[in-house]
Parts: sequence; structure tokens; C-alpha cells
Amino acid sequence: MNKIYLTFAVVLITMFSCRKENSEKVDQDKIWTDYRVVYRSDLDSTLARVTFREENASGVNLKLSSKSSLLVNNQEGKYDNLYLRYENGITGGVKSVDFKYTDLDDNVFANTVEILNDIAVPGNLDTIYKDSTMFVPWEGSPIEEGETVWMVLDGSLNNKLPYISIDSVSKNGVYIVPDSLAPLSLGNIYVHFERWYNNELKTTSAGGQAFGHYISKKKLVKLVSP
Repeated sequence: MNKIYLTFAVVLITMFSCRKENSEKVDQDKIWTDYRVVYRSDLDSTLARVTFREENASGVNLKLSSKSSLLVNNQEGKYDNLYLRYENGITGGVKSVDFKYTDLDDNVFANTVEILNDIAVPGNLDTIYKDSTMFVPWEGSPIEEGETVWMVLDGSLNNKLPYISIDSVSKNGVYIVPDSLAPLSLGNIYVHFERWYNNELKTTSAGGQAFGHYISKKKLVKLVSP
């Protein structure tokens, strides 16, 4: 299914609550977890992120007690006080990262989060037509089960970035339809693809989520009216 959205460039920041608690203050079985492995091809670097929250995705952010632990590829997880999450940097691209979280009750949750496939903007894409139906393929394999692809268009807006989302298995491109890019002005814009893979997760009864996230390099193109 091909869907069109408007999102905010700062959404990943505002998703995080400004409150923080230590994990010993909550029921260990009510700790919700969010695992991410994010590869940025423009920087050729990978970020391994874990966010702990109380009860659900909108709960209070948690910092682990000194008696619990998080290992990222057998290295201690590094806590980021600004974003209220754990984040370890890895040079270059990796296909998977191993996480091992041990709570205060000595329960161990071992998970491997995988980036399933890569993706890139086609080299011959130089023009996008704002008011016409246009098919834009990507370089990379078709969508597999559990994957979603975004085509993100970064132009004249300060915060809002239009993106087109598709999750239909076996598809290898997105359709731009009339009026979908209405917020953008004609002229130069940057385009990139993002590929998400929803991994299975071992966690507490509170649940959680785990994504492999591949972000392609940006490409400068012309947005024109036919």
C-alpha cells in the first residue's frame, strides 16, 4: 500500500518524554523496550539505540539501575542524557547488532536486530513532476515481509517533510500522485529513501518494538510543474 504523509523533522526528538525515572522504581515486567539499528549511508555509520519506558511507548523514560545492564555487541550501552536513551556508534555498516538486557530480577532478554536490505535513489533520477502521476523506483531489492519503505522529499519547508510510504510485498518503487507534494515549492529539492524492517523481539509482558533502519544518501533533483 502506497501512502503519503507529512511529518516533522524533529519528530524523533519530540517522541521522547522530558521525564526520566530509574528502572528500580518500576515493576521490571512493566518495562517497555524500543530497539533500533540505524545505518546512514551518507556517513557510513551505524547507530544502535535502545529506549526503555514504563509500561508502553508513551510511558516515562527509564534509565537502568546500576544493578541491571545493557550490552550492545558485548559492549556496555552508553546512556544519552539529551535524548534519554542508550546509543552506541559503530563505524561502517553492519547487518545486525546483538543486544543483551538484564533486569533487576536477573531476567535476560537477548535480541538480535537486523537491517534486512539496503536501498538507494536511482542515479538517473533528476526530475520529479509535482502535479503528475509518476513512478519512482529505488535501487535495491523489492519489499519483503515486515518491511516498509519511505521516499522522503526535503525542499522548501523548514520542519515538515513530505514522505511517501509503501509496505506492499514485492513492490520496488513508489507512486507520486497529483497534489501529494503540494507543500513544496518548485525548484531544487533533496530526495532519499528509508527502509524499515520490523524485527521479532523477546521482551517483558509490556512488549516493545525493534526496527532495522537503512537511510540512503540524499540526491538533489528538480521539482517541476509539467
